[in-house]
Amino acid sequence: MAYELKDQRMSGVVDYDVARRQGTSHWNNLAQQNLTGRDFATHLLDGLKREPALSPAYLTELSGNSWEQTTSLLADFAHLFAIASHGWPVMATQVAAGLQHHLPSDLVPSDLAVSLFGDSILHADCIRQLAVAVGPTRLRAGLTTAEANALAHRRRMEILLTSERTGCAFGTGIAISLSWMRVAGIISHVLQTAPSGHPAITVPELEVMANQPPASTSTLAQYLATAAESPSARRGLLFGIGQALALQVTFWSLLADRARTLSRRKA
Repeated sequence: MAYELKDQRMSGVVDYDVARRQGTSHWNNLAQQNLTGRDFATHLLDGLKREPALSPAYLTELSGNSWEQTTSLLADFAHLFAIASHGWPVMATQVAAGLQHHLPSDLVPSDLAVSLFGDSILHADCIRQLAVAVGPTRLRAGLTTAEANALAHRRRMEILLTSERTGCAFGTGIAISLSWMRVAGIISHVLQTAPSGHPAITVPELEVMANQPPASTSTLAQYLATAAESPSARRGLLFGIGQALALQVTFWSLLADRARTLSRRKA
């Protein structure tokens, strides 16, 4: 189905080419199904586990490069991703606060955010630590434009996270949190493949995620099931997820282009 923008502040958020490419993905198909409650939550989360838009593909290939090249690519990624994801813990708390009137919970917003979005909150400063560990980006060419695009990406996500459309902020938060957990897991594995003789890069919070696949919390599944009972909330959830995934794909493309440029320079 085609999603329509309901919030005027969100004009310009949609990347229509990306949205069309996502047209057959699991989250979009859910909009055409009559699933509710637990069935909706299960199908949605299972689909997101397989969604390639949640992580940049080139990160999974870093172990095949030289260690110098790998650390250069990680430095560039960490620098730009830190800009794009800055403020997520605060935004997640705001999303949780907005859900308190619609979902059964006695938790304060900060605790509810952790309960819903799990490791994406608890390990929110991992990328900042990674940026410190691997040093500044080695690719200065085009950096100003890349930084501006990373900031624009963050602002577009913030628009979705503060949307008044029922379910939109929650859906966006789900996509962001699962994306962060997947990225953190990939980077953790890369760091543990450092060749012997090279100084190890240590980010303690990432180390515990090496063998821990990204997974949604049980509370998230429970609240998703509750939200799915409302048709408008269900549509809003899917809208927020779809928009967030489209934005993520665009941002990953930016990072991949820079990675290719950096790799050519190191070849």
